[in-house]
Amino acid sequence: MVALLIILAVMVLVIVLSYVAAIYFAKIVAVPRTHDYESSRQERINRNGLDLYSVLEGHRVEEFTYRSEFGYNLYGRIIYADENRFKDGRQRAVILSHGWTSNHVTMLAYGKIYLELGFNVVAFDHRFHGKSDRTVNCTMGLYESKDLIGLGRFVRTKFPEDTVWGLQGESMGAATVMQAAPDMEWLSFAVEDCGYSSVRAQMAASLDNRKLPHFPVLNFGGFILKHRYGLDMDKVDAVKAMERTEIPMLFCQGDHDTFVPTRMIYDVYGAKKDKKKMQLFEGSTHAESVWDHPEQYKEVLSAFLKEYKIID
Repeated sequence: MVALLIILAVMVLVIVLSYVAAIYFAKIVAVPRTHDYESSRQERINRNGLDLYSVLEGHRVEEFTYRSEFGYNLYGRIIYADENRFKDGRQRAVILSHGWTSNHVTMLAYGKIYLELGFNVVAFDHRFHGKSDRTVNCTMGLYESKDLIGLGRFVRTKFPEDTVWGLQGESMGAATVMQAAPDMEWLSFAVEDCGYSSVRAQMAASLDNRKLPHFPVLNFGGFILKHRYGLDMDKVDAVKAMERTEIPMLFCQGDHDTFVPTRMIYDVYGAKKDKKKMQLFEGSTHAESVWDHPEQYKEVLSAFLKEYKIID
């Protein structure tokens, strides 16, 4: 009898501790500690020597606020190319989608490459990030992907109707891009860098990194995310989205990524039927490929865009 009581007490303790861990875990996911523009800028100056604001210099920059269909505001910038250098006379433009806890300033590293290739660049802050509305929480690509679709329609009105459009995302932003791409019928290409295959898979990987058990923490965490924060983990599935995506896709990731495990790139790449390229960057950890290998990154991106006749 005593042994049974001890076993029951231990089971109750494990359940209580797991639920507490799940509450903490869910809050970190949905209400993360985010980076402001200046800290993002200074971090990269200190680590890589590039002042991201210098990317804006010499270009016409237009700030905008987009009102999401869900009732909140998203802030962004349009960075216009110097001139239209393409033989067909059509402009090119790309929308950049940043990662969890980040902001659009960090995406200017990719913007720099696109501007050098002659693209106009649209960079914006997701909900609960940067200067966008913080009265709503992060949903790891669920509402972010719907916002991206609506924002795309909005910024398209600022360019000629025949403009060639693409997307580039990083981490959560890449998962958002993959989730949104099938429903943006006017897109010509998309690039995903270190995006997770699904929110459920990423939550499991995050628990692994913290040495926490999947069961019951993931179960409790999923319940809390869904009912407290409106994030249904099973509604963000990049693998399923790739199965119905027809535009050319470039999949990139560092081969030493442990935050979003590098193995996930094979899941999303494998789900895409055709018109696809994959590039692993040697030695790079999470979201560092463009910083570790800037020239190679530009070469890979340029070759992809030329192969699919996005650029001359």
